[in-house]
Amino acid sequence: MTNKDGHGSHASVDSHGSRMAKMRLRAIIGAHASDASAAVSSESSESFGVLAKTEPSEFGVAVGLVVDDVAWVLITDRYVRSLGPALMWALRNKAKALKLFSPEGAGDLARIATHFDFAIEVFDFDVAGAARVAAPKIVEKIEISVADEKFAEFIRSASADVVREHGVISGEVCGLEVCRVVRTVGAGANGDRVASEANSASELEIGVGAHDRETFKLLHGQTATADSLRKVVAEVAARRVAGAQVHPLNQLARERMLRHLVCRSPQLVGAKNLQAAQPPIARTNLKDVVPCCAVGEAETGEKIVVVFSVGVDPDVVSYGADARGQLNSSAELIFMMPTRDIVPAVERVAQMLRRPARFIGLDAIA
Repeated sequence: MTNKDGHGSHASVDSHGSRMAKMRLRAIIGAHASDASAAVSSESSESFGVLAKTEPSEFGVAVGLVVDDVAWVLITDRYVRSLGPALMWALRNKAKALKLFSPEGAGDLARIATHFDFAIEVFDFDVAGAARVAAPKIVEKIEISVADEKFAEFIRSASADVVREHGVISGEVCGLEVCRVVRTVGAGANGDRVASEANSASELEIGVGAHDRETFKLLHGQTATADSLRKVVAEVAARRVAGAQVHPLNQLARERMLRHLVCRSPQLVGAKNLQAAQPPIARTNLKDVVPCCAVGEAETGEKIVVVFSVGVDPDVVSYGADARGQLNSSAELIFMMPTRDIVPAVERVAQMLRRPARFIGLDAIA
């Protein structure tokens, strides 16, 4: 859970994993001090020696320590979405630079870091304790296959919105995924289940999430019918409307429900038109609370990238900066979320961007 400052609201438990992370961070700082001992002043060397023994702080899924105005942060989970919280922690502790160490997603973090006017170094940190400067990772575009694209009209015919993200085509109703095109893999000539054009095929699965799709197949058979999809679309649509009683179907993907609403009424964000766009990084789980994006044209004629979020998200600015970089680097970046979720800590991170962004509060989602 996150409070209005964008930090964890529950006291962290000093678990074995936490103690190990703190030890690793102190070791990293100690190694850096040893490598740089010949190049730093005696006063600086002394501060490294004293502070490297100081207990690092734990925040969210990271541990950190400030040494000579530099925030040293080791990420322990949610790696690709860790830059925002790390920047918040560094700014709160009056650091003037950030060294970020991550065992996963360092290339993505290095790419996102380039959008900030703040001294950030990202390091790929492995289990052996070696740290290497990470190069920004280039995101490769994944095209929708011809076989998968054939399902687009089927999805539209059932009154669902066709969504294309990172090589996957799916159908959404008011922002909630209700079907997805998947590749089924058959046995190869030697009996192995290895995907290839020869032994795999595209099929449409109906359901809200992977487990629901699997259950739907068990109950209704392998082949999705237009009738079955229409029934699911109608049920979900009835639950995801203003004033509807609280139900699991209207508590999932609320940021996408907000996007759906604004894309239908783009004047709410001062736009002439607005269309859903793929996120900078593929969503791994339908239940995860992750911002979403749209692109369009403002009433002034300027191109815009809009990032939607519901709930205080410490990483929303980093996410949005990465989205703009991939969708249209010259566009204006707008963050739209409930007014209560525009908090000072998030706004302060936005002030660190090389290219400005602005926030719009919209209280259309309860």
